[in-house]
Amino acid sequence: MAVDVGHDEEKCVFKVYVDGEEAGYLSYDMESGTLDIEHTVVDPLFRGRGLGRVLVEAAIEYAGCKRIEVRPFCSYARAIIKK
Repeated sequence: MAVDVGHDEEKCVFKVYVDGEEAGYLSYDMESGTLDIEHTVVDPLFRGRGLGRVLVEAAIEYAGCKRIEVRPFCSYARAIIKK
């Protein structure tokens, strides 16, 4: 299983792909000067493979590179970050 993450900064979205097929996305907002995670969604066909975590970790890494705080408004992201 090949997993890749794409990032569209203009649309404020990370997408995860499994073997080239889009499997989920994470949307965020940065208008407040922080990276506010709004939604983390994984297609039901791809759940149970840790792809939501992959998306949250990609967002955290991106925020770290930008030296900005992450605020998880999405309950899934909040649970991952608390661990």
